[in-house]
Amino acid sequence: MPGAEERAARAAESGDPGRGAADPRLRLLGAYVARSLRPAAGVWERCAGTSEAERLLHAFLGREAAGGPRPPLLLVVRPGPGGLAVRPGLDTGPEAGPPRAKGLFFLRTGPEPPGPRSLRGAVLCGDLPAAPLQHLAAMFSEVVIPILANEKNHLDWPHVLRQDVQRHAHSLQCDLLVILEQVKGKTLLPLPLGAAKLEFEASPSGTILDCTDKSIIYALESAVIQWSRQVQVVLKRESGQALLQGESPTPKVELEFWKSRSEDLEYIYNQLRMIEVRGMARLLDKLQSSYFAAFQAMFRDVQAGENQQVCSIHRSQISMEC
Repeated sequence: MPGAEERAARAAESGDPGRGAADPRLRLLGAYVARSLRPAAGVWERCAGTSEAERLLHAFLGREAAGGPRPPLLLVVRPGPGGLAVRPGLDTGPEAGPPRAKGLFFLRTGPEPPGPRSLRGAVLCGDLPAAPLQHLAAMFSEVVIPILANEKNHLDWPHVLRQDVQRHAHSLQCDLLVILEQVKGKTLLPLPLGAAKLEFEASPSGTILDCTDKSIIYALESAVIQWSRQVQVVLKRESGQALLQGESPTPKVELEFWKSRSEDLEYIYNQLRMIEVRGMARLLDKLQSSYFAAFQAMFRDVQAGENQQVCSIHRSQISMEC
């Protein structure tokens, strides 16, 4: 059974009238859109017929008439019910808004434009989830991390290589989770690798840690540094930043700012009270690590910030009532 590309190529060769007949590659793109997104009849034609979409499509395919740089990535999304839109990439500006359903991406694989009658080997095509970050984070948590954590999958790997791969995978997963929480206005303090499996051995001469434990301690101390930076970013946020940017915020805007900041600090405080984090603090204390003092200072700063929030919210509420 012929694929979408073959069917589109045959339609182009048949000489059907329309805009796409001038360039079979445009009909191939339309065939992929129809097969993946299944829009209503005429929706893609109306979308591709707009001046902006036509410019982006021509530029993506390498037509000289488009002018400007060739976008290596092209997205076809649903900005609203029943409609389609063509975007030049993931960074499309605030006016575009997030897609409400899955979309489609076209990715150029090299600097050379696709052939005159085929996209094979020159363009990659695939579905784009409505929430790509959540999709990627779920894939890492449910697929990549379990595969790397399974010892049967790396029996022949050197110990150093296995640790390095697991560390990088864990770091990327944490970065994704931090970004997801930032989108919600929350600050996530990612736990270091191995925090849930801490082992502490005592001897008459003091604390004895093997090589693995030492690497975990290093990860704990690095986490304290990262958390302290994240907390300071939250504490340094001020409602007056909008004024410095030339805006004129109302008392309601200021009240919403302090409420959001208060919720974020409470979220951070609850994370610092987790069993795993308290175990980290106890271990740093037993090891007499200099980072234990930094952890205590960070905890006090969060508590002080929460107390400040109560006063700020109260003042903002009074301003709204006046």
